[in-house]
Amino acid sequence: MALQSQEPRTTARRTTSKGGSTPTKLMLAAGLVVVIGLGALAVWRFGFAGGQGMMGSGAKVAVADPSKAPGAGADGKTSPTGPTAQPRAGPTSLEMGQPAGSGSTLVPVPGGNAGSLMSPGNPALENPTSPNAPVSPVPGAMPQPNGQPMQPGTTTGPAAGNGVPSETREMVEAANRSMASNKLVEARTLLNKALFDRRLPAEERRALRSQIAAINETLVFGPGVAAGDPLTDTYVIQSGDSLVTLTRKQGLPVDWRFIQRINKIVRPEALRVGQKIKIVRAPFHAIVHKSDFRVDLYMGDPPSSGATTGPDGQDSSWTYIRSFPVGLGESNGTPEGLFVVRPKSKLVNPRWVNPRTGEVFEAENLKNPIGEHWLGLDGAEEATKKFAAYGMHGTIDPASVGKSMSMGCVRLLSDDIAMVYEMLTERISTVKIIR
Repeated sequence: MALQSQEPRTTARRTTSKGGSTPTKLMLAAGLVVVIGLGALAVWRFGFAGGQGMMGSGAKVAVADPSKAPGAGADGKTSPTGPTAQPRAGPTSLEMGQPAGSGSTLVPVPGGNAGSLMSPGNPALENPTSPNAPVSPVPGAMPQPNGQPMQPGTTTGPAAGNGVPSETREMVEAANRSMASNKLVEARTLLNKALFDRRLPAEERRALRSQIAAINETLVFGPGVAAGDPLTDTYVIQSGDSLVTLTRKQGLPVDWRFIQRINKIVRPEALRVGQKIKIVRAPFHAIVHKSDFRVDLYMGDPPSSGATTGPDGQDSSWTYIRSFPVGLGESNGTPEGLFVVRPKSKLVNPRWVNPRTGEVFEAENLKNPIGEHWLGLDGAEEATKKFAAYGMHGTIDPASVGKSMSMGCVRLLSDDIAMVYEMLTERISTVKIIR
């Protein structure tokens, strides 16, 4: 008992001799533990929340914000790095899918941006080299010119003081209402009519072209057929039909491969009797704008003499479809005037002889400067009949598109000329080249 009674006193004396009692020491120790714990917690939190940049969190930031990644463009997409790498524009290759069945419907959703008549935004459809160019319409949503799906209930609106005539402004507003009601054919008709107004500023016409092209991603390049569309129709596959034979039998003014393209048919040989596919009834025509290094594609009957033309050289009965960038002849070597696609001139993987050097490039030669497609042009008026050996073709030098570097022909990017090859028809399709 004595030992038990003395130990606490001895301990108390030792504590007192060092400056404090036991309760005081315990309180100080507890406080110290709390402080140390809080400090450790702060360091831990900093290390995983605030200090991740030094611990590999940079990769996480880059994933969350792709625009900060090396080689990324303003839209966050990685830019091509190879010398021949080119972004695709529009539906440039056959994609998986089957033709629209009898129960298929178009469900476009209108939209756009405010600030201009058609708010040009990113002219992806007029500049297919843009990575924003849409490849195919988004199911149930109409693509905007910037490639993003339009949202329900939104419309484009003309801006005040942008030089747009009042009647054209009203036409665009009516088109907005039509798009809001999913009446795409009606909307395109109104916008196409507005595009014909010569008083419209060039920038507003460019915006209109982008908007119409966005609509055509569904009406022309998609597999669905809209009610009342005068440019497209439905065909039911019969026994013995192939895409080649039905194109001839129906007198379609396009290459059979264009029918394959717009219907997203992967295996043409697997067509089924009774299968419904989309066909086009009107021919395509091209207008090359030398000052802008641009070719516009329209649909409509061949132009008649004395027909009224619009500010972009289009016939009054034509419907604008879309545009592609082009390369032209050096030293203003591309002739101007009206041409027609020459009979038996459409070639795939052609042999070519350099008219200046005599050098021969056989088929399959990867160094063939004219690429994989060629369409010859014949003069369609007195002033152009003197020109020979001109045409539209591809190129193995994508950087030359948008410049004057050819021997006078009109050159396009590989995917673009493949589509134009399918769209333009010998003896029927015209090519107008203007300043």
